[in-house]
Amino acid sequence: MLYEVVKECISRRALARVVSTFLCVLFVTIHPFSQLGGSSAFLVLSLKELVFSVQEDLAQQLEITIINITGALVGIGISTFARYLAAIPQEGSVTSRLIPAVFLVTISFFAGWAKSRLPRLHLSARISCFVSIWLLTDKMGINSPVLSDSSGFLWITLTAASVCLFSSVLILHWSSTHLIEEVASTLRSIHRCLSVCMDDPFTYPSSQKIADLKDLHVELLHRSVMLNEMYCQAAFELRMGRVSVKSLKPLLGMVEHLRRELSWGMLPRRGQNNWSKELHCASSPSFEASAIELGKIIMTSIKAVEDLVLGVYAHATLRHKSLRTERDAVTAAAINLNLAWYTAKNELRNTIRILSEEPGSPSGSIIPSYLHYQCLFATSLLQMAYDTSHILQVAQNIAAHHEASRLRFWLPRLTWQWLGVAPRTFIMEEYGVPIAHDASEAETTLSAGEVRQGIAFVDRQDEATSQEVSYYSHAIGRIPTGPRLSLKSLPRCLSLTPRRFWNHPVILQFRLAASRIIRNTQHSSHLQHATKNAIGVAMLSFPAFLPSNSAGFQWFRWIHGQWMIISYVWVLETNTGATWRVGCLRLSGTILGAIYAYITWVICGRNSIGMVVMVTLFDIPITWLVTKSRIPSLGVVASVTLPPIIVYQYLTPDSGVSTQDLVWMRASMIALGIIAALATNSLVFPRHSRVLFLNQTSMTLRLLSQLYLLLGQGMFRNIYAFTPHDEQETLKLELQIRNALHRSSSLLTTMSDELSLVPKPMRHYREVVLKIQKILDLMTGLRKIRENIPRKETIASVLKERKDFVSCICISLFASQHVFQAQQPLPQFLPSARQALETLKSQMDASLQRSIDVDVSVKDISLAYSVAEGAVMRDMVDTIEGLLELCRQLFGTSAWLTHAWPETSVYNIDERPGTPRAGEGWFSTVGR
Repeated sequence: MLYEVVKECISRRALARVVSTFLCVLFVTIHPFSQLGGSSAFLVLSLKELVFSVQEDLAQQLEITIINITGALVGIGISTFARYLAAIPQEGSVTSRLIPAVFLVTISFFAGWAKSRLPRLHLSARISCFVSIWLLTDKMGINSPVLSDSSGFLWITLTAASVCLFSSVLILHWSSTHLIEEVASTLRSIHRCLSVCMDDPFTYPSSQKIADLKDLHVELLHRSVMLNEMYCQAAFELRMGRVSVKSLKPLLGMVEHLRRELSWGMLPRRGQNNWSKELHCASSPSFEASAIELGKIIMTSIKAVEDLVLGVYAHATLRHKSLRTERDAVTAAAINLNLAWYTAKNELRNTIRILSEEPGSPSGSIIPSYLHYQCLFATSLLQMAYDTSHILQVAQNIAAHHEASRLRFWLPRLTWQWLGVAPRTFIMEEYGVPIAHDASEAETTLSAGEVRQGIAFVDRQDEATSQEVSYYSHAIGRIPTGPRLSLKSLPRCLSLTPRRFWNHPVILQFRLAASRIIRNTQHSSHLQHATKNAIGVAMLSFPAFLPSNSAGFQWFRWIHGQWMIISYVWVLETNTGATWRVGCLRLSGTILGAIYAYITWVICGRNSIGMVVMVTLFDIPITWLVTKSRIPSLGVVASVTLPPIIVYQYLTPDSGVSTQDLVWMRASMIALGIIAALATNSLVFPRHSRVLFLNQTSMTLRLLSQLYLLLGQGMFRNIYAFTPHDEQETLKLELQIRNALHRSSSLLTTMSDELSLVPKPMRHYREVVLKIQKILDLMTGLRKIRENIPRKETIASVLKERKDFVSCICISLFASQHVFQAQQPLPQFLPSARQALETLKSQMDASLQRSIDVDVSVKDISLAYSVAEGAVMRDMVDTIEGLLELCRQLFGTSAWLTHAWPETSVYNIDERPGTPRAGEGWFSTVGR
């Protein structure tokens, strides 16, 4: 019992961290051993915490050890070469001081670029800067051996790396199961959400049930995003097992499909509170029973897949584990699911035939309006069964691979894609993903259309000039030539030659290529971050390269200004909000570490045993902050502040600096570097999260418009099918929109950390992201539903009404996109998608009724899909109008009609703001 409690409270990673801290401080305090690192041997503890900190599993620890040692060796090698070159000129000359300064700024620039562009090299770039800062700013201008200093830092690096690796080998698991646990948790969430939906599904749900479903959908969305992010990380990691992680990729795609089907098909809609007992009387009891049975089998199938995935991936052992029970459960679920799917489909077909023979509803619909949600629910359930069958097939393939494979190591492929994915256990201090380079360009950039028109203008101008010259030459040819005529034509020819050369096709292609390169360079966030990194390091290290007898150099050497530069490099993040969060946390951690260091020195003095005990005890709460809390930066910098104070005093007893002075010196240097990073990121190329969010939202709405247009093109261009090319382009756009929404959510997490005098409307921004996500889910539902609708009756016969509805949706999305891009008010009136939808539905019902009167075979399950399409389109109209209302609240409305005319006021008695006027077809964006 006690063992279980301790195991629950103390993780393996936490224990390995404390052990590594104990071993590092022990090695540093052993004089014969620590002398190899010289007076800077205490940096072992700093590198242990900043670079080689213990990870979640041994594979990750091995990866960061190899990558970061490589980065340290690069920094040591380049810095040693720079010091060798600096030793050639006369000691103290300008050249001897300029060479290391240029090398340090260059290393900082490339390290900053690698940190921003290649997340996997984040820590490797930092340790290159770390060792370069110490080697190129310490003892410059003073004759000192080059190789001894470099060998000392080599010892420091290898000691920190080997101690952390030893602790990991001793304590950590060999492979991580985080991805598998997340897959299982997501499947359980889907199971729970479907269970709530299947609890008496054909009656109007209570308000509590609706609230629970909305919370579950939000949780599912978060888990789906995290699941794909963790897969991208796990696919590029070292791991041990029998089956590749890439075998889970189709499963993750199907999980996202299930989430979307729950979103567009099983969430109760607004305005359905008119359900009554007649719903049960009108519908078929056999269909209800078959639908409920299908839902239960889907839940059983999801549970079987969860058990099999956990059995395959969770525990990798040398002994082959039999999964016969899990495989049999998956096979039985697949058989039962197939039978239940056919049964539910046939019962739905019979129900539709019965309902279509009854008198129509007052609204003119063939199927009564109170059964529309039932049809939507049924079509969504059938689609879920179809996707679940694919999940079961994927699970069976995974089980077959497990049976036929042996235990092995899975190594990552060393590619640019691998370098561009951040390690899973790497702690982003702002607790978000690295924010990608924003795709928006400067307002001065020419569009593709402008470039084409410019080229066409050049061609026309050249053609006109050629005709003029040809006519002029022809006219001259009819006149006797002489010296005067040649001199007169020469200036004209010379003036046309540069223009022809400049507009030559080859030169024009070169101009366009150079324009693209210059534009990309100017707006590259990676180059901007590299520039900020280099500028900050150059400014803060400037005193280190002054003459040795100058006051600035003496001050830098006495106060150890290297800590100022290092804290600058560590705090400078790729966006302003993250830098403010990290900076504030590190300032707090600096104060905490300095206070504890002073207390430790008062208690222990230079007693090595007491020092080891106090540093190890301090690492226990620090470990909790780093591994369990949401403020790891505070714990990291508190741990880093400790060694330069107490361990430095122990290693250099004759330094002549009191402990009180050393505390404020180290703390002030770290704090000054943090403040410099905050100032630089706020003034030089500032990347404010709010600006990035608005641009990202505008781009997402543009992609959403393209997706909806693609759906319409596929529907109008080919009446009978959705072509494979259209489907491929649609899936590509959906993936781009999902990634854009994920980046928007990450920007929201950092936006609140930015310092702003004006409060930001965070609630509205979050609602905007949720609305866009909802529109994406509904478009996915439309794509799947339209594969089964009666296309002749619902598309070919109502093309005009369909075009009007598509145009209204596109104009609304276009208006929202440009409102976020330009931050300007909405127009007062927009074409009403709601009225266009009502017109479309009435025409579709009339077309279906005429077809039924002519051909009885139209009474098929496709009628249910037609009704489901109408319900999804109604939800889309509601969501887009909600998005327009958010745009109005954020950016306002350009209102020009603020008062109704007296003769028309009688028609507006029952009109509520935001609804179209009868017969006008306009949606008003004036405040509701």
